[in-house]
Order: sequence, then structure tokens, then C-alpha cells
Amino acid sequence: MTVHIPDYSSWTRDELLDETHKQASIQARLSGEEGNDIHARRMKITTAGARHHAAMLALLELTEPFDQDAAARVEKAKAWHRSERGRYYAIALGTEHLQRHDAESMGQVRA
Repeated sequence: MTVHIPDYSSWTRDELLDETHKQASIQARLSGEEGNDIHARRMKITTAGARHHAAMLALLELTEPFDQDAAARVEKAKAWHRSERGRYYAIALGTEHLQRHDAESMGQVRA
């Protein structure tokens, strides 16, 4: 798959905060753009989404809850970010498959 997620486990809290903001900004900017290559744009959006949720998950790993209720909320947030990271992977995989399929189909039509 073309989606690459850095290993965020060694990043500092400030680096993770910057990364989550950067990836969210990329998603927002690309979501509003129109372009000719919809597959490439979707791949960039899904990559940014997967990276955003992976960075948020790493950020939550650095969090030390102050009581049991906070710990439960952190675990719930971690589960959600894991789920969203997986969802973006699935979308990227589907987009990549469609892009390959379209390219193969266009090659067959032209031949």
C-alpha cells in the first residue's frame, strides 16, 4: 500500500501536536480543492487522515490520566483513533485498487 505512517513512538509531545495540526490542515485544504486527478487527491486525504489518527494515538500514549474516569476516557479515545486509522487505511486501499483498475481499463480501451 502507498500509505506510509511514520513511527511516532519516539516523537515528543510538541512534535506530535505539530504533526496532528499539519495533517488536519492538509485534509481540510485538499477536501476543498477540485482537481483532475481525483484518485491522487483522495490518496493524499486518506494518508493525511491515517497519519493524523496515528499521531493522535501516539499523543494519547503520552497522556497520564489523573483518575479512573480520565483513564477510561483516554482508553475510549485511543480505541476511536485506532478505528479511524484503520478506516482511513481501508479507504486508501480501496482508492488505490480503483486507481489501478481504472488505469488497466484505460489501457485496454486504447489498445
